[in-house]
Amino acid sequence: MADELFGSSELALAFIIIGVLLFVVEVFQPGFLIAVPGTVFIVLGILMSFDDALGLSSGTLLVIGLVVGLGSLYGTMTMYQSLAPPDTPSEMSIESMIGKSGIVTRDVTANEMSGKAKIGREEFRATSESDIPKDTKVKVTHAEGITLTVVPE
Repeated sequence: MADELFGSSELALAFIIIGVLLFVVEVFQPGFLIAVPGTVFIVLGILMSFDDALGLSSGTLLVIGLVVGLGSLYGTMTMYQSLAPPDTPSEMSIESMIGKSGIVTRDVTANEMSGKAKIGREEFRATSESDIPKDTKVKVTHAEGITLTVVPE
């Protein structure tokens, strides 16, 4: 099947190149999710270059590679989802932030909602009546929706 489209060695080389390109993408988008199929492509390409010695056709190796690659991708995604923290805090929990201290992670501009403050382990949108620079310790005085009002400590 695949031998008819390309020679076995050309297809093997193409898989190795695709695998290396996926690793290059992984460098710029870290998270190991792209490294899994990259590894599968490289291993599959290497196996396909020795397909005569293995006694398997390129088509069989391609099917094996797809099954292993998709299984690895599913397993990796499942693992990451179990480790990932919840996306956003609920509105009930944001009111419990009143009175807590934190640190500004993005400059808070007076009366705008463009700032960010980290309270505990979570980062929230922050506003204030005065400008507050990054890395300033702050205290939460009010919470509404998903925005905290903070003042410097």
